[in-house]
Amino acid sequence: MNLLYMAAAEGAALIPYEVADVLRKISVSFMLVLALAVIVVVLMQKPVTANIGTIAGEDTQTYAGKNKGKSKEHILRMLTIILTSAIAVFAILFFITYLPA
Repeated sequence: MNLLYMAAAEGAALIPYEVADVLRKISVSFMLVLALAVIVVVLMQKPVTANIGTIAGEDTQTYAGKNKGKSKEHILRMLTIILTSAIAVFAILFFITYLPA
């Protein structure tokens, strides 16, 4: 970050101010949309109570448990990871393009 401040202080900005301003607005917009998508995806997931039934002697080996890679829960979990990673990327982009006026 110090490199960006030094470049801005010397007048040789790495990214022109107009371009950085547009990139910041775009990244904030995408972060808002992605945050709403993460909220919806997380609310669609079932609570994880893995192996709690084994204490009571229940069998946890079910057909759905054996095919975890193709289940709805697995898809929602992977979608959550992808969406939160995208939010992190846009947050980094936002702070890279931030130059004090």
